[in-house]
Amino acid sequence: MSHELEALAREGVLPPLAAHFARFVAAEAKLEEDHWVVRAAALVSARNLEGDVCVDLAGYAGRPLFPQWQADDAWIGPPLETWLARLRAAPCVGEPGREKLLILDGTRLYLARHWRDECQVAGAVLSRLEALPPSPDLEGLLDRLFPATGETDWQKVAAAMAVTRRFAVISGGPGTGKTTTVIKILALLLSLEPDLRIRLAAPTGKAAARLSESIRWGKKGLEDRVEASVAAAIPEQAVTVHRLLGVSRGRFIHDADNPLPLDCLVLDEASMVDQTLMARLTEALPPAARLILLGDRDQLASVDAGSVLGDLTGHGLEIRYSDGLAAMLETVGIQLPEDVRAKEPVPPVADAVALLRKSWRFDAAGGIGRLAMAVNRGNAARALECLDGGFEDVKWLPQSGPRPDDRVIDWALSRYVEFLRCDRAEEAIERFDRVRVLAALRQGPWGVEELNRRISEALRRRGRIGGGREYHGLPLMITRNDYETGLFNGDTGLMWENGKGGLEACFLQADGTLRKLPVRSLPDWEPAWALTVHKSQGSEFDQVLLVLPPEPCPVLGRELIYTGLTRARRHCTLAGNTQVFAQAVRNRLKRASGLGEKVGWRQR
Repeated sequence: MSHELEALAREGVLPPLAAHFARFVAAEAKLEEDHWVVRAAALVSARNLEGDVCVDLAGYAGRPLFPQWQADDAWIGPPLETWLARLRAAPCVGEPGREKLLILDGTRLYLARHWRDECQVAGAVLSRLEALPPSPDLEGLLDRLFPATGETDWQKVAAAMAVTRRFAVISGGPGTGKTTTVIKILALLLSLEPDLRIRLAAPTGKAAARLSESIRWGKKGLEDRVEASVAAAIPEQAVTVHRLLGVSRGRFIHDADNPLPLDCLVLDEASMVDQTLMARLTEALPPAARLILLGDRDQLASVDAGSVLGDLTGHGLEIRYSDGLAAMLETVGIQLPEDVRAKEPVPPVADAVALLRKSWRFDAAGGIGRLAMAVNRGNAARALECLDGGFEDVKWLPQSGPRPDDRVIDWALSRYVEFLRCDRAEEAIERFDRVRVLAALRQGPWGVEELNRRISEALRRRGRIGGGREYHGLPLMITRNDYETGLFNGDTGLMWENGKGGLEACFLQADGTLRKLPVRSLPDWEPAWALTVHKSQGSEFDQVLLVLPPEPCPVLGRELIYTGLTRARRHCTLAGNTQVFAQAVRNRLKRASGLGEKVGWRQR
């Protein structure tokens, strides 16, 4: 058994950590001869590293566990019932609720900690789904904040849903008004409960800064609609989830025994939050606290294991609402359209999910909006038509060589030289943040590491930047949370000359002020001429170049294309192969998890 694990790891099929875990399971439980338990342990560990929370063994019975490895046909899953029986008999495997290394829940196999985290998140949601009676004042407050438009106002629907339950998800694409809606929700809550303690959070420093700025500007739109004291009470400062929970000696300060001092938490960019972090966050919430999640359920899932927002919103299912919710909304003057009324029973979580359908940013006749809709629907033919449709805001750069051609690098050079001409760091950061090169991959000729190298080399040849690892004008991204400096994974800044012959790292803060730090004091960082699409989540740019690999790969699906495309406010150029692009649009990346089923969605 050990030699098979070593061969898989040596050939790059099995991650070393997964091979080590499988050997540990075999040694701890004396299972060297029980190949199918050890192989299941290797499989679940490997899939965790790829983002799955668990492994549904039904999907592997009779099939290769690692399709890319053809060296040994013994790694074909056995009949399901045989496999389940072997696992149930193994001393390292337990049923739900047992303290074992692995948990078998139906046909799903989990590492124990992932199973506990999944149960924690599901329990936190289910305990908050019971509808609350609407206040007698709610209809009047809703009408003041959401004047009649003659059509269904989905922001108003979302607000009514969120106020009448302690858990709500508000999902929508860029420009659909998620932040505008939540500002009005907070105004409603504070009008009804003036002493409500509200906190704002986001997964990254960048996302927290954007939420703070959006709240600050959005509050100005409340004039003459709510009392001045209510508007003033709406908090403006968002923090990262890690800063909210607090860290001491590698552990979170706030947990079930030391809950957060709040009554309502708003979490933005929830699609970026992995299951483990969501478990710790919900664990630290007081039992009666409200939780409002904002995000786009069609975006990429988190970097680490889980797809919490997708699981909680049914993974692309059309949301239908119960008669009970429709009746409640009617009491506050809202009539739901018939096409969203359920014809059969729906899980209670459905009544907590509000989808914002109208984009105020992307013109319905524009290319970005149309392309994003086609990609989301998996309509490859329509997506290709959009690329060839002559839209001013979408351009296609066909690629066919072994690496991105010079047009890709020229695109970056022609735009990045603008910020390098600036005299002040503030202006340079503002200009740099208008444009970005994004890629699907990290490594290889089509990945961000090589794109960063080629862009910096080209700029250096033209005399725009200096040599060495650190130089004036270098954009950088922080890759590790650091509480001493207050810099967090995803924060971006520039290295800039300090006027004394040296360099300093400059970061634009949420209030518009510039923060300067010695370069030597920075936590781990990497160049940011190009970013992975994953790293770009929570950011928006006027112009985006999205570089797609010319061959299919596991990460390339409609969620990645949609996420990269919608980082662009005004223009998006896509570089790639049309056949691979079309295949990716048809491909929905769904991570294995039991969370959706635990909160009531039917498994598909």
